[in-house]
Amino acid sequence: MVAISVLVPVYNADAFIREAIDSVLCQSFRNFELLLMDDGSTDCSADIIRSYSDPRIHYELCPHDFIATLNRGIEIAQGKYIARLDHDDMMTPDRLQTQYDFMEAHPEIAACGAFMQTFGDSSHIIYMPVEHNDIVQTMLLYDTMSNSTGFIRRSVLMEHNIRHENGYSFADDYKLWTEIAKVGKLANIPKVLTKHRKSNKQTSAIHGGAMWAASLVIQDELLQYFLKAFTPTGKLDTMVAEKLLPGIEELNNKGFFSRDTYFKFMYELIHGLTLRNCFKLT
Repeated sequence: MVAISVLVPVYNADAFIREAIDSVLCQSFRNFELLLMDDGSTDCSADIIRSYSDPRIHYELCPHDFIATLNRGIEIAQGKYIARLDHDDMMTPDRLQTQYDFMEAHPEIAACGAFMQTFGDSSHIIYMPVEHNDIVQTMLLYDTMSNSTGFIRRSVLMEHNIRHENGYSFADDYKLWTEIAKVGKLANIPKVLTKHRKSNKQTSAIHGGAMWAASLVIQDELLQYFLKAFTPTGKLDTMVAEKLLPGIEELNNKGFFSRDTYFKFMYELIHGLTLRNCFKLT
């Protein structure tokens, strides 16, 4: 049985895809399949992929529909785990072994990520919150799971019918992580496991505006999820539910706060309420 399905969506990546593939094939962990899901590339990506003879590589050409291509990869994956990698990024040699060992030792974790080292236009480490509660609460402010480090129990996706969704342009991964967080625990391994390319040609640079707009929708949805899950456990919590939250919401609706200020306040409030056991975050 294949332990890990490495899922790499590919679109016009002939400048980068060889480095991504080589970084997977050089892994210290050997029991994996590499799913190269071509989202209708019009460059030489397919020729580069077909130049490899490693039997663990599976190439599939899909119609140009990024969400459908990703979901097709989830459907055909044979591994117990799905490891994500973007077509212009690279794994460190021990990434799969590190995440496999972590997930095997922590069956309560639905998915894990890690830190990333950027290269190209900039060089720095991307740190993320490590513990589940911190990861999920901070999702109110930004995506706390680096997509190219994602390592997911496939059974969680299948049992809860979690897939990439349309309507969240260029932020569908952010939405996916919030949905996983509603049914299972998340974790980030405090170690660099992916090399993340930074360039003005990547999706986040070209479509930053659309990505940001979709992120705001995801954060709004997550905040509503938190508020619905709020269960007062004492007099102070009841006062928050009956007076503070309605008052803050009214002021926000009347434009007293910037959106940034409002969400930072709600983040702090939810963090405090979580410490008082007013939320059960999976």
